[in-house]
Amino acid sequence: MIRNLVFDMGGVLFFYHPTEFVEKYCPKQEDAVLVNRELFEAPEWIEMDRGTMTDEEYLALVLSRLPERLHEVTGWLFQNWHEMPQPMPGMEELVRTLRENGYGIYLLSNMSPRFYRFYRRIPAMQYFDGMIVSSDVRQMKPEPEIYRTLFSRFSLKPEECLFVDDREENIAAGEAFGMKGFCFQRDVEALREALRREGVMV
Repeated sequence: MIRNLVFDMGGVLFFYHPTEFVEKYCPKQEDAVLVNRELFEAPEWIEMDRGTMTDEEYLALVLSRLPERLHEVTGWLFQNWHEMPQPMPGMEELVRTLRENGYGIYLLSNMSPRFYRFYRRIPAMQYFDGMIVSSDVRQMKPEPEIYRTLFSRFSLKPEECLFVDDREENIAAGEAFGMKGFCFQRDVEALREALRREGVMV
């Protein structure tokens, strides 16, 4: 029996479009492509999510790869990227219903400390019973350790949890512990149907 729902953050509770964000402030297409690639698609981004690289260290690395004429706009975009996330339509209602029906609601997210600047603007977050943020524990999905941390910190049984994430590899890692999963593709009604099939009251 499912007693707890575990949610990812980005792509599930909120959505964002870095390319559009960058293009708004970089009118030249070639500049926008370059800034987006070096700022939001750099491989070192995950080190901020892991908590092993600070904002300042990351920005310095990004700027070292860009021409000086793009430093000012890139710095501004980085300092304000947390303004991008928008609540996923329909998710607040679903999470509220789950909470009202007695389910435990938990977060398992790969996210840098910047998470704490914006998460309260995501309406569904008010219903959560607990959170595991990767940069806090220096563990990341789909590594097994972060799932063990989730289960132990909140005394959860994997077989009583259903995990909602937008990446198959993260779902698979949870399933290895016996936790059911659903790969979310921005379709809240499809998620509702999947929950019902698992006997979850929504």
